[in-house]
Amino acid sequence: MDPEDYSELITELAPNLHTETTSVRGAVGRTTATDISAPGSVPDFAASAMDGFALDGAALDSARDGNAIRVVGDTPAGHPAVTLQTGCAVRVMTGAPVPTCAEAVVPVELTDARQTGPAPEAIRIDSLLESVPPEWNIRSIGEDMSRGDIVLTVGERITSAGVGVLAMLGITEIDVVRRPRIGLIVTGDEIQGTDQTGESRTEAAASSIFNSNLPMLAAAVRGFGAEPIEATCSDDADELRGVLMAMSTGADLVVTTGGISAGAFEVVRQVLEPDHSTFRRLGMRPGSPQGFGRFGTLPLIHLPGTPQGAFVAFHLFVGSLLTGKSLRQRWRKGILAGTDLRPHGNAVTFRPGTFTDSGEILPADRARLSNFATADVIIRIPPGTDTSYGSAELCTGTAVDYLEC
Repeated sequence: MDPEDYSELITELAPNLHTETTSVRGAVGRTTATDISAPGSVPDFAASAMDGFALDGAALDSARDGNAIRVVGDTPAGHPAVTLQTGCAVRVMTGAPVPTCAEAVVPVELTDARQTGPAPEAIRIDSLLESVPPEWNIRSIGEDMSRGDIVLTVGERITSAGVGVLAMLGITEIDVVRRPRIGLIVTGDEIQGTDQTGESRTEAAASSIFNSNLPMLAAAVRGFGAEPIEATCSDDADELRGVLMAMSTGADLVVTTGGISAGAFEVVRQVLEPDHSTFRRLGMRPGSPQGFGRFGTLPLIHLPGTPQGAFVAFHLFVGSLLTGKSLRQRWRKGILAGTDLRPHGNAVTFRPGTFTDSGEILPADRARLSNFATADVIIRIPPGTDTSYGSAELCTGTAVDYLEC
């Protein structure tokens, strides 16, 4: 089975999306749970777009004849509008309300008035257009947004500009999708914590390996906007059952690493097969061993224990569940740079790559975790035989499928 078919097979394991209320100030990066409509218009009053003078039609006609126009009021931003008398002017600042009968705001630069200080008693206007556009330099009600407009649709990721739009509308709280809680269980007697170094290492610890999968996958979970629940487990079956029971009360999805191959101490497979999980080998490198299932109602995804296999499989499969898109939908197209890529005879292979200054994709020489550490993308290399993705000959300048990582 290829990775794309497997991704579609496990779609039903996507975590349920619950909702919660959060403050707008803390909403950046969150996902909207509903359509958000504007409770009012922006602006909700006719506002001046310039520092200048608001005039009615009679004052504009008089100004064209070279007459001085009497100034009968002064309105800074944030203050109520002043009544405009026929044939007169009111000084207005940018953002200030414009009198209801005003037909235009003439910029102060076109008048003989000083730009600072008290409002003058009268102004003269130079170079006034013969035909002033309607509502010249006046922002009409609802020019940015009208009451009832949908400003953010359901399922949209909220950006800093989105926070600004919501704040502009006076919205202080919104309903968002609760961050999924992803349980991470790293299995194996050989795993030790990063604090077991130097003289504190026992003889058993000296034959162990540092736990890289747990911090790596916890960081990846946060990168997808979810919250990790971290745990380690030995190769003891009862311990694994206990960890899964504890996870079932708080996690929306559990991801395990290790213990799923065909060896004598494959604890995940021994505990969960066949009643809870199904295991298989996919046509992919790295990360061929994979599994999925449910522990009661708790969705399970099982990844290999090798760090590079766990990294690639997480981004391919768990990433698809967290984004709500299948792997086929997530592939993007790029242009290969550098040396040609040699395909595997019967498996899809994945290689780390980086973007060049010109936007092409330069593959790394190898696919170790240290190579992925400096990568921008995961490159998909089709098998050596013809596939639905086209020719397997990946030469410099050809299009490749990639996934950002």
